[in-house]
Amino acid sequence: MLLVTQTFAKVAPLISPSVMKMIQGNCLFCTLLGMVALLASAKEESKEWINLCEDNSTKGWTPRAKVESFESVDGELNLLSKVNVWVLSDLQMKDFVVEGEVKIPLDYEGFNSGLGFRLVGDQGKPKGYQCEIDQKKPAAIYGIGLGGWIYPRKGTEAEYSKRVQGLFDANSWNHFRIRCIGPKAKTFLNGKLVAETDQLVQTKGSFGIQHHGKGGSVRFRKLRARAL
Repeated sequence: MLLVTQTFAKVAPLISPSVMKMIQGNCLFCTLLGMVALLASAKEESKEWINLCEDNSTKGWTPRAKVESFESVDGELNLLSKVNVWVLSDLQMKDFVVEGEVKIPLDYEGFNSGLGFRLVGDQGKPKGYQCEIDQKKPAAIYGIGLGGWIYPRKGTEAEYSKRVQGLFDANSWNHFRIRCIGPKAKTFLNGKLVAETDQLVQTKGSFGIQHHGKGGSVRFRKLRARAL
């Protein structure tokens, strides 16, 4: 920064007054724009995270069908089911960031789970959206009762494949993050952008975790959400 300042000081006398005025105006605009961005970022960071995984308690979570087991173990939510089931959180949000780490079982290669958001409905299978958790389409966005695959879909398959290549490790914990504002949503897998859309129609709802009914227990940890 010092080098840039010194260099500008040397060339400034060679610049015409009209051009100098334009440069100064642009610098002021950039400075103000940067301040606005910093204030917006600070406002977002000031919102508190809400922990969705309490130690040794599943309080605030409700299975929507019969499960073999649903328990909290050392801060993890462990879910096992023989049927396709969603377990919904009492917490509802409109615009938010939700994130957590997931470990899938290895006894069934086609194991399928999901991290749901903006889920609605009083009983049974909810309606809303999910971030896919499996080996086939990790971090893809699916509309539950809302038309199926949102991303990828026709025209974005190649983009999705390129983004997700090599990101998901079935043998390890994987970090999923969803950022949702209005009709826009983005998913991130292990810190990398995977899916994005601006076509969401459901504006608010609960979070949820899923077990598709085949395979062992799926484990969630460090699951938390923050309003935006």
